[in-house]
This record gives sequence, C-alpha cells and structure tokens, in this order.
Amino acid sequence: MKKFVLLTLIGTVTYFLVGWLIFDLALGTYTEANTTQLAGFKRSPQEFSWLFLVISCAAYATLMVYILSHLTRTTDPVKGTITGAVVGILVAVMANTYWLASSHFYNNVAVAFVDVAGAAVAVGLLGLVITLVSQRLQ
Repeated sequence: MKKFVLLTLIGTVTYFLVGWLIFDLALGTYTEANTTQLAGFKRSPQEFSWLFLVISCAAYATLMVYILSHLTRTTDPVKGTITGAVVGILVAVMANTYWLASSHFYNNVAVAFVDVAGAAVAVGLLGLVITLVSQRLQ
C-alpha cells in the first residue's frame, strides 16, 4: 500500500506538470482558437479550482498505478509508456467523441484528434515515470 500511495503521489505531480506543458503551453492557444467559447463556460483565473485540477490528476495517476502495478505488474519502462499511451488515447477518444456527438464544443474534428495525440504523449509519459520509479522501489 505504501508503494501504491508513493507511486500515485509521484504520478499526480508528473501528470500535473506534463499536462500543463502539453495542454496549456503547447496546445492551449490552438485548442482555445478551435473550441466554442461560451460566456460563463470556462472559469476565470480567479475562479479556477486548483483543488479539482489536482484531484483530476490524482485520479489519472491512480488509474495508471493500478493498471501498471496491479493488473499488468510491469516495471518495464517501454511497456509502461505504451500502456499509458494506449490508455490516454482510449480515454481521450471516449471523451472527445462524446463532445463531438453531443455538442458544438469542438469547432472541427482536427482539434479533437490533436487532443488525443496530446493525451497519448501525456499519459505515455505518466506510464514511463510510474514504471521507472516502480523499478527503483523494488
């Protein structure tokens, strides 16, 4: 249990930082330009909830630690990266196709695919870090 908690904490910090780099710095301007901007939909910087963002990152990290540590029991960095990328792709496809089916959130399909690519990289790196740390803890 101690290893699970430690991996989850490290994974949370990793996904928070990698997510910021990919989804905010690298893709933020592109995504904002290609999604519908509705008044009141997005919180202002003053209203932004860091707590809920950290909970979101912790949930993804917990999912990946569970998959890598308990289901696949892998500490291989290549397998961890691939597993993370596949999970990231599947979760992003699930969410993005829901938005594409039910709303006008995305202005075009391309931005949804770019988001899926970002998720593959972000969650792939999360899987890499979890397996590298897991290796060291054995």
